[in-house]
Amino acid sequence: MEAIQALDIHILYWLSNFVRNEMLTPVLTTLTHLCDHGELWLSVALLLLLRPSTRRCGIAILVGMALGLVLGNGLLKHLLARPRPFVTYPDLVPLVQVGGYSCPSGHTLASFTAASAIFVFFRKPGAAAFVLATLISFTRLYVAVHYPTDVLLGAVLGALLGMLTATAIQKVLNHLHYARLKRADEPENKHK
Repeated sequence: MEAIQALDIHILYWLSNFVRNEMLTPVLTTLTHLCDHGELWLSVALLLLLRPSTRRCGIAILVGMALGLVLGNGLLKHLLARPRPFVTYPDLVPLVQVGGYSCPSGHTLASFTAASAIFVFFRKPGAAAFVLATLISFTRLYVAVHYPTDVLLGAVLGALLGMLTATAIQKVLNHLHYARLKRADEPENKHK
């Protein structure tokens, strides 16, 4: 565990000392703020709900993100109770203000939940969503509010949640659709 913690903090110090710069900082802090409460992915989900051909994907994103909020922020963060990097290492300067515990990264969990749900329904847009989710996850390291293992756990949980939720939504809605078709096809309903 100590070796993982040492690698975690080494990566954050390296990013802080060698990657941060005046050009990247405003771009990456803006990007990280787009997901402070899941706004970016909630907006995507709401847009997908508007069209019947993408509605299932929108539902999967919303359900997956709700489950991620309960599991990640509601349960795991309090169970693991890992302090933020800048709390444990005061010389590591965060670029954004955050509170609460560090693990797992909620931004990452939400991003990978949405990206994997999109991927289940639509491969090419899903691949693009994974690129964006990865970039958002990187911002959490860049601004020094999460350890790399927080981000890794958020990505794994999010990917699993998104895929499982999207698959479950597909099965449930297909079952309901076929049940409705079957009822409409029954002889007693044809004479009404």
